[in-house]
Amino acid sequence: MTKAKGNKRTVPLLLLRERENNLEKIKNKTIKFGTDGWRSIIARDFTFEKVQLISQGISDYLKNKKSPKGKNPKVVIGYDTRFLSDLFAKSAGEIFAANEIETVFSETFIPTPVLSNAVVSRSADLGIMITASHNPYMYNGYKIKGPYGGSATMDIINDIEDFVNSGINNGSYLEKVRIISNNNNFAACFKTDNFMADYKKQILGLIDTKLLREIDFDVLIDPMYGAGQGIYFSILKELGLKNIHEIHNVFNPSFGGINPEPIGDNIAEAVNYVKQNKMRVGICVDGDADRIGAIGEDGNFISSHHIFAIVLADLIKNKKTKGRVIKTVTTSSIIDRMAKKNNLELFQTPVGFKYIAEEIMKGDVIMGGEESGGLWINGNIPERDGMLMGLKLLEIMSKENKTLNSILEELYREYGYFVYERNDYEIEISERDELKLMLKLKVPLLIEKEKVKEVIAIDGFKYILEDGSWLMIRPSGTEAVVRVYGESSNEDRLKDLLRIGKKVIEGKN
Repeated sequence: MTKAKGNKRTVPLLLLRERENNLEKIKNKTIKFGTDGWRSIIARDFTFEKVQLISQGISDYLKNKKSPKGKNPKVVIGYDTRFLSDLFAKSAGEIFAANEIETVFSETFIPTPVLSNAVVSRSADLGIMITASHNPYMYNGYKIKGPYGGSATMDIINDIEDFVNSGINNGSYLEKVRIISNNNNFAACFKTDNFMADYKKQILGLIDTKLLREIDFDVLIDPMYGAGQGIYFSILKELGLKNIHEIHNVFNPSFGGINPEPIGDNIAEAVNYVKQNKMRVGICVDGDADRIGAIGEDGNFISSHHIFAIVLADLIKNKKTKGRVIKTVTTSSIIDRMAKKNNLELFQTPVGFKYIAEEIMKGDVIMGGEESGGLWINGNIPERDGMLMGLKLLEIMSKENKTLNSILEELYREYGYFVYERNDYEIEISERDELKLMLKLKVPLLIEKEKVKEVIAIDGFKYILEDGSWLMIRPSGTEAVVRVYGESSNEDRLKDLLRIGKKVIEGKN
């Protein structure tokens, strides 16, 4: 009996020591939020301790802000289908609740746009979404949404980083988190809620649902094992659509061995499904359903650039053209040509939807989008939404009574054909930094020979060429990666440009 009691005490003691060691290791390390939150590999760096410490820093940030007298700050929390996302989210919620911050927790996994909409519908101060979006299965992430629903602006992020990192480095948060997490009563200090009804009301108010109900062709939905599973399908079913198919709609934290990003080989099964079943369209959304890719009736990939152009053309056709168009610097130049021909003001931002959101909040924007699949239309909160954009595509197909490929052919005739590609290259940090310095000082000779007309130095180095093609070299600010983007009116020219970009990275300039 005595031995048994001793064994019962040993396990908690070992866990406590391990926890103390983990907390100590975190000292003197900073948390840096990227273009859309903080992401890292589960267990190696994305740990319960880190989530709690970040949440404590955000709690102090919220309590430091001036709020109406007697009103406690409020956060809403959501999570995706990744490994342990629900428990990471609850761990964050316990810290908020323990700091007397009103905390509303999603009763199930949800897409990021649903959480973002809940921030507005629940009048919250911030939204917290546990997701690594389109990243590989071993990652998880911590997204912060501002009170307007979109990604937190840089002023919010900078303040939060200051609170989080100063608290970690001076050790004050370590003791706070120890006390809070050792008190199990906090698990019951926040309430759960269903955010779906408000979300559906919001996005369906931006769509002609009558046109959707008239659809008589087959549609494939691929949520890529992510948080959109069942949700997107149910929205279409509730509208009365009968020929809706859904694949990859089970809980699978490994995402079937693919990255949940709707591009390339990741959507090979969806492409085959569309072709084998002779379907008219496939709509794919990423792991947290805020990005979109599509598949045409021939099994061809329809990128976010094409979707941006299709939706913008529909807005122009319907004379909803008063306002600006916002795009990231890496997005296709067909958007530039469309804006110019229709007398629309075009504004380019660095990579990251938060920069688009900042412009949206200034007003007078009809549409915004980025190369990586995040798109926005006027009337929505300042947040990208793959499901909403998929509904918009279906609405346009129904209205025009045409396939997406037919609509694209018309766009090419009016605004010009384009091919686009991006390649990522891993590189040593020192070599990346040397490359960046060299590109700042001069145009590489290999690129100069291609007759450079203009250089755009927004978040990288974009070389506009006299024939209308362009090449962009973008060293990452946080990763040991350099990204090369290119666009042209024909495949051979594009391949040549991408080869030149690769040679520049290799130092053959």
